[in-house]
Amino acid sequence: MGWRPLQKFVVQSLLAGACGYLMKDIPPKDLVQAVKLAHAGVYQLAPEVAGKLIGALQGQRSFLEAKQPIETPLTARELEVIKLIAKGRTNRGIAQALNVSEGTVKNHVSNILMRFELRDRTQAAIYAVENGLG
Repeated sequence: MGWRPLQKFVVQSLLAGACGYLMKDIPPKDLVQAVKLAHAGVYQLAPEVAGKLIGALQGQRSFLEAKQPIETPLTARELEVIKLIAKGRTNRGIAQALNVSEGTVKNHVSNILMRFELRDRTQAAIYAVENGLG
């Protein structure tokens, strides 16, 4: 499988809620550690996948450059959520950090995406970092 189909699969998996993507030849010891970290809400990406994914995202930066500043500011809670998204936290990890339900986090994420006219969490993370929020 070439990178293009894999890239689409990895992105779709992450958008569906996966906590990462590892290669099948990962050493067992590293797999155990990755599962523990994923359970704690830390994303796990194989280095070769992470590098290619970041390269692909950097090639698509124009979607942010065309955006106008938003007129409606984020609520304090939405600001907390987008900062945690930028740090790679999952909905579960954000919910635990903020002591709210995952459903509440999903609502905040949806509001953030609509307010900034972004397609997904990845764009929200990039937006947060580029605008000093993360």
